[in-house]
Amino acid sequence: MGRRKENIVYHNMRMNLENEQHRRIHKILLDLNTDVHKSVNQFLIDATDSYIRKLEGKELTNEDTGKQQESIYATKEDVEKAVKEMKDEILREMISILASSMFAGKVVQMPEIKTVTKDPEEKEEDAVDETMMGLASSWG
Repeated sequence: MGRRKENIVYHNMRMNLENEQHRRIHKILLDLNTDVHKSVNQFLIDATDSYIRKLEGKELTNEDTGKQQESIYATKEDVEKAVKEMKDEILREMISILASSMFAGKVVQMPEIKTVTKDPEEKEEDAVDETMMGLASSWG
């Protein structure tokens, strides 16, 4: 039975003998030790396969390039995961600070939370009134 031709593909290689690298490869291929290497064809396949394995995942094909370009953008899930990790880290840090201050006997003071109103003068008047009312109630 003859070989089936439909399962064979051809890739041609052109070498320029004025190029030193091409000349070197041509010289090796002409004098290839076929006791070690089955054939020139198999040698080229082995060499190419070895090179491909070393470059794996480094934009070797157009598909690899497309995957890397897609991966530079964060998805909604990536952002949500990052936010959750940050919240967890902040919570751990706050617990650590609180625990260490409690063991050291220090009092942790939280800053006063102030609300912003539209009219700052109105706020000052309210604050004065509250102060006056507090003083007045303590006298009586």
